Amino acid sequence: MDFSEFGRHAEYVIAAYAMAALVIGILIVWVRMDKTQLEKEMQALEASGIRRRSSRRPGPSVSQVVSSSADDKSES
Repeated sequence: MDFSEFGRHAEYVIAAYAMAALVIGILIVWVRMDKTQLEKEMQALEASGIRRRSSRRPGPSVSQVVSSSADDKSES
């Protein structure tokens, strides 16, 4: 292939873009495979009776905890 019309560093630039595309492609495949595996693990845990914390009743928010601590100090 003749890269002379693209400049003297064309081979390097094209190789760098190809390598970046390859790495991004590998990362996309890896993340999708990991997601699938984690979903299977979640389903197995939920089937065994273990539930996510997000499905529990929410506790006090951070602002409520901070304000109650500040109220305790102001009463002293």
